[in-house]
Amino acid sequence: MLGKKIDKDYLFKVAVRMIGEEMHFDNIQMTQSINILTNVFSNIDFISSENMLSVDASNNSLIIKNFIGCKKMGGIKDSSLEQYTYSISSLVDFYHNKDLANITTDDIRRYLLYYEKSVSKTTANNCRRNLNVFFQFMEDEEYIAKNPVKKIPRIKEDLKYKRFYTDYEIESMRDACINKRELAIIDLLISTGLRVSEVSNILLSEVDWDKKTMIIHGKGGKDRIVPFSIRCKKHLQEYLFERGQNVSSYLFCSLKKPYGKISKDTINQIIKKIGTRIGLPDITVHCFRRWLASDLNKKGVDPTIIQDILGHSSFETTQKHYLAKSYDKISYIHNIYAG
Repeated sequence: MLGKKIDKDYLFKVAVRMIGEEMHFDNIQMTQSINILTNVFSNIDFISSENMLSVDASNNSLIIKNFIGCKKMGGIKDSSLEQYTYSISSLVDFYHNKDLANITTDDIRRYLLYYEKSVSKTTANNCRRNLNVFFQFMEDEEYIAKNPVKKIPRIKEDLKYKRFYTDYEIESMRDACINKRELAIIDLLISTGLRVSEVSNILLSEVDWDKKTMIIHGKGGKDRIVPFSIRCKKHLQEYLFERGQNVSSYLFCSLKKPYGKISKDTINQIIKKIGTRIGLPDITVHCFRRWLASDLNKKGVDPTIIQDILGHSSFETTQKHYLAKSYDKISYIHNIYAG
């Protein structure tokens, strides 16, 4: 029947014939049944099966649009919204626009098994998380009775040793800087462990030079106050004196007019260039973040304080990715007591 108009009269005749064959009604009962069917069919709008896919696709688009709208109102960044959209759209495409309200746990499991073949387990888990958030939204908004992702556990990821750069290597990054701008960025990363997006968005008006703190706009629209060292203050002010404080409202700006905020790509390129000069081409902004957490941890700083400095909403994130299996701390303790 796909692609053809559904004949309402034809369906009515089929229904009457089935009642007659299966129920063995007498004439009076048959007449009553036909009257009931006539009333029911008159109140039903039939559509062609070729339009069913477009109806499902339309429903899906509306639900996704509502979900993204709610997340946007909640302060979720555009980059995160794009990840949500990609995960959901990929699932919809995989099942050829199947109505999202009819997606089952088996459907999700089958899709993730397929998806995992072409990506890392971490990426597959991120997809699972995105779908879980989306279908929980559908449950909360009563599009569906139950979230089909709830029963699916996280994919077990391989535990790999994460490279922590040494104090000597971090200090060498300082020495490899060739201008005040580079040195200011490196010292800020060493002192604060900020994310690359956070460095890009720092406003001069939100830096308190006396208290040596700055307001940082973190993930999920969460602001926090982050302290920086006296050494960092010195290098930041030297950079600003050379650049001119009135050139831009941002702490770090582009080198060309209209001197907007420095881009994340530019910061990453600067770090890569400095690292390449000393034989560390793979070093990234995030490496400074891990180094700071490890350094504070081995010095005995309360882990919850480290969590606050890094801007993690969950302590589990701090523990799992920044403090767990700190081989640098093991080596540090070993050198003190067994060296």
